Amino acid sequence: MASKQQPEADLAANPSSPAPTIGETTLSGLPVLTEVIDKADTYLPRLLTEDEIQQLLPRIEAHIEALFTKKLGLQLEQLQRQAIEQAIRELKAELPELLHDALYSYLDSSE
Repeated sequence: MASKQQPEADLAANPSSPAPTIGETTLSGLPVLTEVIDKADTYLPRLLTEDEIQQLLPRIEAHIEALFTKKLGLQLEQLQRQAIEQAIRELKAELPELLHDALYSYLDSSE
């Protein structure tokens, strides 16, 4: 079975032959890796000076503190709700016995 694509050596030896294709794109029309790298964004951020770092530190610390405060506040609120719900469940479970004991204690003291 004959292949429609020619090996690269054949292409180099016979440049007039058609370039291999992938779908509608010819392989000869694709950029070479070095061309892609040359066109890539090569911007590198500069390093901060010590003075800039010292100026940014209070803002960063305040932001981190605000994030922790918010996160811990939400967790504390959730834990408080769970503790209240647990206390209510325990009180409901013990309430009949407490009422029974209080009633008999009252009746015993009034005789």
